[in-house]
Amino acid sequence: MNREHDTAPATGAPLLDPMPLPPIRALIGEFARGASSPSRVLEHCLARIDAVDGTINALPTRLPADELRVRLAGIDRAIAAGEPVGALAGLPWCAKDLLATAGVRTTLASPIFADRVPEHDDPLVARLKEAQAVLIAKSNTPEFGAGSQTFNTVFGGTCNPYDTSRTVGGSSGGAAAALACGMTVVADGSDLAASLRNPASFCGVVGLRPSSFGDPSMHAGAGAFDSLGLVGPMGRSVDDLRLVHRAIHAPQVRRPIADWAQALGSGQSRPRRPVAGMRIACTIDCDGGFPVAEPVRRAIEQAYLRIEDAGCKLVRATPDFSGADECFQTLRGLLFVALHAQTYRTDRHRMKDTVVWNIEQGMKLTADEIGRAMRQRAAVFERMAAFMRQFDAWLLPTAQVLPFALDVPYPTSIDDEPQATYIDWLKSCYWITISGHPALSVPCGFARDGESPPLPVGLQVVGRFAGEESLFDVAETLEPLLASPRG
Repeated sequence: MNREHDTAPATGAPLLDPMPLPPIRALIGEFARGASSPSRVLEHCLARIDAVDGTINALPTRLPADELRVRLAGIDRAIAAGEPVGALAGLPWCAKDLLATAGVRTTLASPIFADRVPEHDDPLVARLKEAQAVLIAKSNTPEFGAGSQTFNTVFGGTCNPYDTSRTVGGSSGGAAAALACGMTVVADGSDLAASLRNPASFCGVVGLRPSSFGDPSMHAGAGAFDSLGLVGPMGRSVDDLRLVHRAIHAPQVRRPIADWAQALGSGQSRPRRPVAGMRIACTIDCDGGFPVAEPVRRAIEQAYLRIEDAGCKLVRATPDFSGADECFQTLRGLLFVALHAQTYRTDRHRMKDTVVWNIEQGMKLTADEIGRAMRQRAAVFERMAAFMRQFDAWLLPTAQVLPFALDVPYPTSIDDEPQATYIDWLKSCYWITISGHPALSVPCGFARDGESPPLPVGLQVVGRFAGEESLFDVAETLEPLLASPRG
C-alpha cells in the first residue's frame, strides 16, 4: 500500500461548529460541577441553528425557543437542587421526521402527511424523553425514508456542511448535518439499507445500526416485529453514541447529576482498549463484490495503514455474502408493503416514484420468494457469525462514493460500473443489514472528488451479534487513530 499524506480542508468547512461543545460525558461532568448548564448548551445550539440552518436546512420543524428555555430552566433548577434527573438531562435532541412525536408535526417528508401532528410518541422518542433529552426540532429525511439522499417536496433538500452543493446522504441526513454543525447534541435515526451509517459518513459524524433484534417494544410504524429496519443513535463521537444507545435500549432510573457524573468517571474520557493485540479483519470491496470509487478507496487504504502502524493485526478477509442482494431486495419490498401499501392504495399519485417502485416490487412477491429470502438471510447470518468469531471487528467502507451533487437522486454509476436502482450503490451497508450484525460508521479522513473541497469518508466497523459494547470499545480505540484535522 502506498503511503500518502491525509488530505484535510485547509481552513475548515465554514458551516461546521467553530467551537464545538464537549462530549456528552464531559458535559454531564460540567453540569455536576456547576461549570455549565443545560440552558447554556441550549443557547449554543439555538445560536448555531440561527447561524447556519437557513443554508443547511437540516431541522425544518423546530419547537418554539421560548418554550424550550422555560423547560431547560426547570432542568437547571432540578440539577442545582440535587434532584434525580435522566441520563441525558437537558441535552438538546432532534428526532427524525419519520418518528412520531406527540404534539409536534411529523410529516414522514411526504405531502400526504405534511400537516400531521401525532397524539402519541414512537417508543424511541418516549425512551429519549424518559432520559430527559429535550426535543428541539425534527430532522429532515427523504420521503418515507426511502433513499440515501435527503430531499423531499415538503421541505426541500439538506445541504452538506462541507460543500453545500452536495448531499448529506440519508435517510437520517438532517440529523447528521445538525450534529456536524453543532445544532444538536443528541440525534436519532433509522436504518434499513444505510440510513444511519451513510449520512454519518457523508457528514463526518458517527451512526450506529444495532444488532437485528425484532423488538416490538421499539417499533416504528407497521413493522413492530421487523428486524430489517431499525432505529438507533447518531452522535459526534463514539462515546456519545454509546451513551445515547444505552439511554434508548437500556433505560436507567433517574438519579442526581453528581451520581451520573460519578458513574461516568466524573466526566473524564473513558480509558481506551489497547490497539496492540487486536485482530481485525478488513476489506475494501469485498473481493470485488461491489465497486468503490477511487477517492474513497485511497482514503480507506490510508486508514488501514494508520491502524497497522499502531500495532493492530489487520487481516484481509471477507465473509460470504452469497444471496444477500436477492434477499435484501425481497425483504425490503415486503417491508414497504407492510408499511405503505394502504397509503399507496389511496395516494399513489402523490408518492415519490422510487417509493412506488419498492411497494410494487413487494406486491409482486410470491410466498416462495419470501421463504427463500428468509432462508438466505439465516444463511448469511450464520456465515457472518462464524467469520466474526475469529476477529475483534471487521472493517470496510461505509459509503462506496463521496457525497454527490444535491440535485442527483442517486449515483447511476461508480467508476463506470452502472448502478441499476436507487439502492444498488449501498451494498457496503445493506449486506451488513442482511447479516444482522451491529455496525457503526466512524470518520476516517477526507478525500477530494475532482475539484471538490475535501469531503468526509467514513469507515464502517462491524461487531459481533449483540456485542454493541465491545463494538464501541473497538471503535473508540480506532477513533483517534483515524481522525484527520480540518485544518
